[in-house]
Amino acid sequence: MDIRETIRGLQPLYGKVTPLRTVQETRPPEDFADAYVTEVNVKTASKVIKALDSAFPKDPSLPLSHLRRFAKREILPPPLRAAIEEQSPPLAAPVQTIFVLISPPLPDLDKLQALLAPFAPNAAPATPGQTPEDASQPDSPSPKIYLHPTKIPLYPPFNSKQADAWTKTLWPVVFNPAAPRSTVAPPPQILNRAQESIEPRAGYYLSLARKVAEEAEQSGLGRGVGAVIVDPAIEEELSAASWESGAGETASWDEAVLAVAGDARYCRPEAGAPSQAQLHPGVAPNPASTTYIAEFEGGPELHALMRAAGFIARWRRENDSRGDATATADASNPEHLQDTEELSSLESYFLYRHRPGASDTTIGELLFSPSSPKKRKHEEPNPESGSTIDPSNPEQSQLQTPPLPAPPPSTTAVSGPPIPITAPATSRIRTRSQGGYLCTDLDVYVSHEPCLCCSMGMLLSRFRAVIFPRRGRLESGGLASEPVVAPTADEVEPEDDTKGQDERGYYGLHWRKELNWRALGFEYVEEDDEEIKDEPKRPVFHA
Repeated sequence: MDIRETIRGLQPLYGKVTPLRTVQETRPPEDFADAYVTEVNVKTASKVIKALDSAFPKDPSLPLSHLRRFAKREILPPPLRAAIEEQSPPLAAPVQTIFVLISPPLPDLDKLQALLAPFAPNAAPATPGQTPEDASQPDSPSPKIYLHPTKIPLYPPFNSKQADAWTKTLWPVVFNPAAPRSTVAPPPQILNRAQESIEPRAGYYLSLARKVAEEAEQSGLGRGVGAVIVDPAIEEELSAASWESGAGETASWDEAVLAVAGDARYCRPEAGAPSQAQLHPGVAPNPASTTYIAEFEGGPELHALMRAAGFIARWRRENDSRGDATATADASNPEHLQDTEELSSLESYFLYRHRPGASDTTIGELLFSPSSPKKRKHEEPNPESGSTIDPSNPEQSQLQTPPLPAPPPSTTAVSGPPIPITAPATSRIRTRSQGGYLCTDLDVYVSHEPCLCCSMGMLLSRFRAVIFPRRGRLESGGLASEPVVAPTADEVEPEDDTKGQDERGYYGLHWRKELNWRALGFEYVEEDDEEIKDEPKRPVFHA
């Protein structure tokens, strides 16, 4: 079957995109410090804060805005309230009081008690003009101030459950869900914006990833794992053009695909011995895939995700080596024959296909209205994009700035009639001379949860986001940070929901605060995921 026909015949997955929670959210670290609580007259609360901040400046490196400065007796944690009632004598006269928190760095206790003595519940009112420092002098009568030790969390809570637990056991805590730290979880506005852009076409890309996985498995070269790399910038152009033309958001969804790759772990000979693909020619799936033997699995560079990232790097190396940023790799060119022989039909098609050119009388008229600013943009193309460098011309040969990329890809639906090409074809992948660096700002869709090595490779490649289906989770995966809790019937014990899932590690490598690059992580939950009861058992392997 023709590759284009295969792509047209793909049916998208139906479901929803769900963000992956980070390990900082699912297993938040807890760091505590010593603090003191004391009871003061409620009418002097503002003076207490002013005196404390003036005498004992705060440490700016400790963000303690999540802790309440004051708390009434009735909202104190029960253990702390019981300790206070046991240690403090009853007040001589009824007076409204409130408890103040003295947070670290803790001052000298004698100085602290002397400073707060004028604000004690039984303290005599200060005379006009008398300052707290004057009232704390030795010759001034000072009632005793009682300091009660407690523990406080140094970092804000990551969820309401943690905030409630601290409020009931340590000290009242405020949870602010609108302001999570970027090292803990992706900022909500960035996460929501990415999710909105991924949602419309995610089902198509994951369907393509499964098709690539099927191709890899049927070739006998690897396991059934596939990866698809997508450029979100092209997706935005597709969305804008489809909106102006009235076409659906999923029209020409494959135009944003830069590269696809299937698993190829059985194709490489090791230590002079024939590979598993050579030992079982023409057998699909490869017999080695029915079990897991480390010696047969190859290295992570043969996994689908790393091969896809390698394809992007290969294309950039090939075109940079020619010194022509507009050069287009052609699968039919003998110069690339050695490389394309290693690729499957889908891999070769997406890596070396041409981007359709645009002209004022074809794509412009089909997609944009006369008043469209996009049409005016294409009616006045950049002179750099249409120019070519003539080596015989000394002025052109000394140009330092490479030609700009050609206009965005065609947004005509796949099933529609072909558009005449009047401009030179140009690849979608930007070379390094055009500003392309690794896989920065690209998205990768994989049929299975990547292993630890591939997850780290994904971060080192600078991907923007990684998306995989929930039913593609693996015990050896490196992205999930918590088990899936499925709905259960009344007669089933709740602990059965995660049976066997706690045996795997949950690393959440896509967003770790100790790493210098973080990617957005998403799971695709298909509509019929909850209906799947028993799937055929498969050996644990690294995808």
